[in-house]
Amino acid sequence: MWQRFPYEPSAYDDDWEDQPGQGFLFRWGLGVLVPLALMAYGGYAIVMRRVEFGNQITMTFHGTNALAFGVAWVSAGVFVHCHYFWGNLYNQAWWAVLGKILGAMGFIAGVGVVLVRNGGSGLR
Repeated sequence: MWQRFPYEPSAYDDDWEDQPGQGFLFRWGLGVLVPLALMAYGGYAIVMRRVEFGNQITMTFHGTNALAFGVAWVSAGVFVHCHYFWGNLYNQAWWAVLGKILGAMGFIAGVGVVLVRNGGSGLR
């Protein structure tokens, strides 16, 4: 893996595996507001089973693809919330680390399902 020499992390460094940046904005902005937005978008995809993704060039997911896409977004929200809110509050308590692990697993599974189902040949 890549390492920075000399590596001397401070409270303002954020490398996703150690304690996140400190402060009100990190805890409440990145720890609550951003995850709520991610989870709302993912929840919409799960409930509606149809979601459009993109700005100028859009992709539309239907059915299982939309469900997996929604799970990926909700899992990303869980990961960000556990890192910035719980990791900031309790400094790597076991539930913060467990939440980040589960969030990463859900994200990988959701994106993996979308990629495998589409196989690079277009969206269904």
